[in-house]
Amino acid sequence: MVIRNALEKDFVKVAELYRSFFSTHNIFQKSKQEVVKYLGEQAQENDLLIYDENGTLKGALFLVNFGQNADGSHKLWKFRHFAFESEDVASQLLGEAEKRVKKASKTSKIELTIAETEGEIHFYKSKGYTQEGALSNHYRWGETCYILSKSISK
Repeated sequence: MVIRNALEKDFVKVAELYRSFFSTHNIFQKSKQEVVKYLGEQAQENDLLIYDENGTLKGALFLVNFGQNADGSHKLWKFRHFAFESEDVASQLLGEAEKRVKKASKTSKIELTIAETEGEIHFYKSKGYTQEGALSNHYRWGETCYILSKSISK
């Protein structure tokens, strides 16, 4: 098992994982070619971490830094498009992402937005994430999106 930054050659496998994991996601229900193009564009700006087990992709997430204070000692992060085959894979991938966030600044806040249809809220809460809010009709009409977060310091 290895957790690493995705390479361009990994994008087709990531697209397949995302298309199966996010069954109602606006982006990942497009054609595989459109999803691969989107992944390439996003990977130019943000780290795409993957969990690779002997050439089989078991999990992935984008690590997105979207803000910081004036001196860079406090940063804001999002884990976007976090998909995984099992909670064990998710725990290891989450641990690596949090480790990278912790190295980046003295303090950090990580935010996640999880649609209720994704159903992994219990997993994040078991890892120390708290629910800060709920948004009705956010991604899709009649669906709630939960805002979860975790604060980290060195």
